[in-house]
Amino acid sequence: MIMLADAMQPYVWTIDGQTWDTHIPITAVSGERAKLMFHNMSMMGHVMHLQSHVFLVVNINGRTVNGALRDTIYVPPMAMVTVALDAGDAARWMLHCHHMPHLSAGMMTEFAVSA
Repeated sequence: MIMLADAMQPYVWTIDGQTWDTHIPITAVSGERAKLMFHNMSMMGHVMHLQSHVFLVVNINGRTVNGALRDTIYVPPMAMVTVALDAGDAARWMLHCHHMPHLSAGMMTEFAVSA
């Protein structure tokens, strides 16, 4: 589960309670089938993007879906969206909100894939 949240004083957006400066990588092994559940705990939507990967939307708010294949997903306010993917090449891949004020205020982490 990946928690998306905010603080208004100071203006900070976090992934799992951390900004990019203090992030804790989300890990996987190359070729592994992984599921990432984005749980948005804020009152603003987030457009989450995972570099160099595509994923399938498999669940929205507890309802199983056969969603589209994509590399970016909108996570509505106070909602949960789960995606499934095959971890790609061993590397450190950026996972971040595409809404630039959120990104610049810390909403970025890494998807660290090992061999």
